Amino acid sequence: MPTGALRAGVRLVVALALMAVAVWLVGPDRLVRQWARADQSWFLAAVATAALAQLVSVWRWGTIARIFGLRVRLRALALAYAQGMTLNVILPGATLGGDALRSVRLQALGNPLGVSALTVLLDRLSGLWVLCVLSLLTGLALTLQLGAGALGGSMLPAGGLPWIKPAQIVWVYLAGLAVACAMPWLPLRGDVAPTSRTPSWPARLWRRLGELHELALAQRRPLGRSLWSSVLVQVLCAVTLWLCVLAAGGRADYWQVQAIAAPVFVAGSLPLSYGGFGARELAALAAFPLVGLPADLGLAASVLYGVVAVVLGLAAAPAFALAGPGGPVARRP
Repeated sequence: MPTGALRAGVRLVVALALMAVAVWLVGPDRLVRQWARADQSWFLAAVATAALAQLVSVWRWGTIARIFGLRVRLRALALAYAQGMTLNVILPGATLGGDALRSVRLQALGNPLGVSALTVLLDRLSGLWVLCVLSLLTGLALTLQLGAGALGGSMLPAGGLPWIKPAQIVWVYLAGLAVACAMPWLPLRGDVAPTSRTPSWPARLWRRLGELHELALAQRRPLGRSLWSSVLVQVLCAVTLWLCVLAAGGRADYWQVQAIAAPVFVAGSLPLSYGGFGARELAALAAFPLVGLPADLGLAASVLYGVVAVVLGLAAAPAFALAGPGGPVARRP
């Protein structure tokens, strides 16, 4: 069996196993009852909101590419983004396949591959960082308003656990978000000097990554000014998840969903999942009780969110035909 097929099979099995664990923890009967209350109108609203989030994401990616002086054609970027959405739901590895394709498509417009890949990476990291900031701020606001014990208490079984207090669970979660938000300022860089005139490929790769990192740091101010688009994207994504909660028959405030959106969405982007399924559901199972929402509601809403992504990914499949077999190409002067 080819190595690629083996990896795909392993990831599919892992995703199904994670999903099975989540369903087993909730109980199949409870999940079926949750799904029986699903509302189609809320689900369609979630699809429309997610589509709007993707359009803003295309604009954000184009803005970041222009910051680095790359050649940008919005139509080509939109087609590439649509193609990436399709790959994300049909190939294993979460968002990795779609992001790799977007890098190649941007290179096809006449740009260097390394910088093209950097813009895709920054597009992804910008969204994840803003997501953590929004979840931290809303989580802190809910904690100050309701109290950490009132929020995290629903995570504990009847009788509680004597060595864990509800407030500790919530504060550990908020501390983790704070560390994630501080990542851009942590001293994570390191220089590796070559030991010979012809350094090994790991040393050359590390050096190239360092050059791209320095290039990104040189543009941190314009990148910072572009964060408004990431805020809009993540708010729309959280609204989509909130609409999925309503579609699943649950009751929740938008702020509750925004407060726990970070672990749910980050888990959905892990390469262990298949199209986001599996890891995202386990994260929702653990995160929803943090804000006083039932775990089974989190699982049902997370699955619906994944279905929204599948609907959009399949709807975007014609982008491959529109772009042609070779993808978008640069317009000749």
